[in-house]
Amino acid sequence: MKNIKNIIVATDFSVTARHAYVYAKKLAKTLSATLTVVHVKKNLMIASDVVVLFSPDENKHIIRDIEQFINEEKGSDELQEIKIKVLNGEPVRVLTELSKDNGADIIVMGTTGLSDALTKIFGSNSLKVSNKAHCPVLLVPRDVKWRPLEQIMFASNYDSMTTEFVKNVADFAVGLNSNIHFVNVKNFDPLFEAKQKEIDWNKLMAADSALQYEKHTIYGNDTVEQIKNYCEEKDIDLMVFVSKHRNFWENLVHKSITERIALFTTIPIMVMHVDDK
Repeated sequence: MKNIKNIIVATDFSVTARHAYVYAKKLAKTLSATLTVVHVKKNLMIASDVVVLFSPDENKHIIRDIEQFINEEKGSDELQEIKIKVLNGEPVRVLTELSKDNGADIIVMGTTGLSDALTKIFGSNSLKVSNKAHCPVLLVPRDVKWRPLEQIMFASNYDSMTTEFVKNVADFAVGLNSNIHFVNVKNFDPLFEAKQKEIDWNKLMAADSALQYEKHTIYGNDTVEQIKNYCEEKDIDLMVFVSKHRNFWENLVHKSITERIALFTTIPIMVMHVDDK
């Protein structure tokens, strides 16, 4: 992850998307980043057996709607400029393609409840984008209010910890003046725990001396419960999950913990992959 200078926030005009916009605006203000509000509409509408094309003026109407809700959410600490972009196509595919753009450092999306979405086989566009995107995706629960990201938890298998990765983490955290918690959850039973490489933390943290961090290994047979307890104890403001491959949510399903993933609806989540640009 490079320094965040360009933030994309997706909107479908729902209450959830509006909350995500407010959160993204505060994040952009904190990072002195530009903010672009993106709406994706499909090229075609199908009514019965008739295919109806959107009129050429449709984008103008959408832009006016976006401008209206931006004005409705104005505060005293407004950004200098908020860009608007209307794109055509299937939302997940379009946002995934957008994530490859050099102008997209992070995508912010709202979510009503990850537990419900997961049980519907990844029926949420937010989840699908977070799994496929080529830049980090920040998922904002509907009722979450912005607060400074002072305590950030990075949950990662230590096998993915490299100097390059830590530098990416530092680029994000130092700009926010955040304290980073590197958390590794291990099973009590070594038979169920793959052997992990040894970490030379002094060498690893030489990537950025300004990074404030602490490292913890927490033990337990219940991954979700251990993470939940840690977040409550440390008053975590943002959870960041890192995986080697684009299968984060599938891994959670494989571990049979999705039915209890609802804890994530109380804290924003950022999903990133070690092969992100």
